[in-house]
Amino acid sequence: MKKTVIITMVCLMCAGNAIAGDPKEIAWMERGKDAVKSRLKDPNSAQFKNVYFNRGSEGIPVTCGEVNSKNSYGGYSGFQRFLSAGSRDNTFLEREVSDFRASWNQFCK
Repeated sequence: MKKTVIITMVCLMCAGNAIAGDPKEIAWMERGKDAVKSRLKDPNSAQFKNVYFNRGSEGIPVTCGEVNSKNSYGGYSGFQRFLSAGSRDNTFLEREVSDFRASWNQFCK
């Protein structure tokens, strides 16, 4: 029993460190989330998941993740992927870009 508790605690500590990350990366992710919100019809309704910092194949820092928000009718439209290089003009939502998959693969994988 003690071994199970200790192993669980070690796993949780490792997961916490992975989530905590570099303060600069965390700040970049917040900036990316703010840029995503600026592109939504109802920014206050934004729900984020699977958000992470990445330097894509070209070394460009981006925030990648998924966002759900309310549409014009007031209902949630479902999660969609996004990538953001930190500004509104450099933020792309999956439903707004016809070849989003290529950008996702280049910058978020």
